[in-house]
Amino acid sequence: MATLLTFLGRTLYQHRPFNEVDEAHIRRVSDGAPVAGSANPGVRVIPGFVAANELDEVASCARELLEQYGRSHLRPRDKAFFEGQMSHLTKSERPFMNAERVTGRFERPDQPLAPWGYWDDFDAKALPDVLRKLAERARARASPLDEPWWRPKLALGPLRDVTINRRRDGYFRLDPHLDPAKDGPNVCIVGLLSDTVLTLSKVGPPHSTTCDQEAVSMHSWDPEDLDVLAEIGCLVHLSGRARTELHHGIRLGVSRRQLSEAGVDVDGDVLYDWWGALRYPIKRNRERISIVFAFGEPSLIA
Repeated sequence: MATLLTFLGRTLYQHRPFNEVDEAHIRRVSDGAPVAGSANPGVRVIPGFVAANELDEVASCARELLEQYGRSHLRPRDKAFFEGQMSHLTKSERPFMNAERVTGRFERPDQPLAPWGYWDDFDAKALPDVLRKLAERARARASPLDEPWWRPKLALGPLRDVTINRRRDGYFRLDPHLDPAKDGPNVCIVGLLSDTVLTLSKVGPPHSTTCDQEAVSMHSWDPEDLDVLAEIGCLVHLSGRARTELHHGIRLGVSRRQLSEAGVDVDGDVLYDWWGALRYPIKRNRERISIVFAFGEPSLIA
């Protein structure tokens, strides 16, 4: 019986196959070409996960939580170090360095813990209704019409963590890293207020932080990196190798001047992302909020 239940669990509770939507959002840094499902390391993209008429409400909820529980995660020594890494940018091009976070996971002594807790102590009832609604939507069992009724879009277990991050002034830098293993095997990133590019790289800390950021901004961390277009309101789901082996981050960004010198014409006064190649620039807005939902393993008893 146990063997049968294990088999059924693996059969019934599996992520949907990679599809053309995923392929349309992932590009290789080596040549800017799309990444087919056969080469996808575990990235699924759901555009419009947050509907247009919900965006303001969700962003307002996130801002309120940041005001109440948020803390900067840039220490004075970090700021001095990161400032030095932006010496290739002119004074007017350099953004204000900032990194705010809300989480129920203990990370530092001066951090007010979010009331929903973390891991086995996570309490979904303590989430604001707006965030709980999004988490339930991610776990919904609805399936595309061309798939069996019993197969979920994403096979997600219990919610283990909710973390909110904010970056302002076009400073979206996020050095490639792996989220803690205790968060679970499924990481869902919902982006608000600005499009950006999330990069998956085999390069991780400490090198992803200490390396030449000017070179990274123009060429990425490694030629094998993969770029994921994360538009406003979309959900990016990381599982498999994309969750456990490949580090995810956001490059410092390139200025209008740097793009112009590379033969790419843009307008705008904040740093730009690029998607697969410099010839595909992605314009940043001044502020971006990400809400990260981490889920455990699914089971037969959902």
